[in-house]
Amino acid sequence: MKKVFIIISAYNEQENILPLIDALKENLDGKDFLYEMVFVNDGSKDLTLSVLLESQKTIPNITIVNQSKNFGHEIAMTAGLNYVAEEIKNKSDEFAVVFMDADLQHPPELVFKMINLWLNGRKLVLTKRIDNQGKGWKYKILGNIYYWILNSFSDLKIPRNMPDFRLLDKKYVLWINRLNETDRMFRGMLSLVGMQDAQIIEFAAPKRYAGTTKYNFLKLYKLAIDSVIQFSVKPLRVAFGVGVLGCLFSFGVLFYSIYRSYWYGEDKTGFLTLLSITTFFSSITIIFLGVIGEYIGRIHIEVKNRPLYYNEIIKNEN
Repeated sequence: MKKVFIIISAYNEQENILPLIDALKENLDGKDFLYEMVFVNDGSKDLTLSVLLESQKTIPNITIVNQSKNFGHEIAMTAGLNYVAEEIKNKSDEFAVVFMDADLQHPPELVFKMINLWLNGRKLVLTKRIDNQGKGWKYKILGNIYYWILNSFSDLKIPRNMPDFRLLDKKYVLWINRLNETDRMFRGMLSLVGMQDAQIIEFAAPKRYAGTTKYNFLKLYKLAIDSVIQFSVKPLRVAFGVGVLGCLFSFGVLFYSIYRSYWYGEDKTGFLTLLSITTFFSSITIIFLGVIGEYIGRIHIEVKNRPLYYNEIIKNEN
């Protein structure tokens, strides 16, 4: 029988755990597939772990991945994914993985819709948030800044308002598990693999059931910078471009100085000449730093040891 692993990252979500479990059981119990709730307790400081342990006593399909401290959302999802990879190692069973948060802003009722699409042949089901009832104008501004930084300087274009609430078929799980990233961003990693055959479900995110959000401006800014550095060497090329523009500017200043001196007969103070020379050699330095940066960028990409391609073999069974 097909099986679905639901990976749920939780950090200080003690009040949300039981309502989430009840909602998932209401929507998934009695269906023609097996499912397992994999809660990743990301170093919670409240009673999240205690609530999970108590729930586990009466609900057998709950697994707890207990982190020793708070490693962050992306690492929590990675820990859950690694658990699933170990569970299905050397097994030919068909399975899928659903990622979701524990704050109930990812509607549990959509999980069955995603699984139903998978049962009918879809290999990748993504969600798109068309509204967020729990966020105000400050969050929208932060979100706009985040995506502007990310998509302006990254080689990958990350779709907006598409959270980590998604379903991945076995093949996508195995592909992503081949990536040896230390700084991880699942949205970017999925873009590396490719999302051509994705089915997208739109939803409106309700307010948090309880608790407060764990993201602020500094965390979003750090996530954006980490994402750019992880998936792009474009900032190094920007430095090279700035150096080239600086050289052109220095030549312009020099020609302007000569023009003013010989055409209008102005005194040769040497200021513009000195400015152009200083700008020229500073720009040359930046250009060479940019060239060095290109090589460092190649090393940066190479040491990640990413797979060169992702594919599946489809044979004629006749």
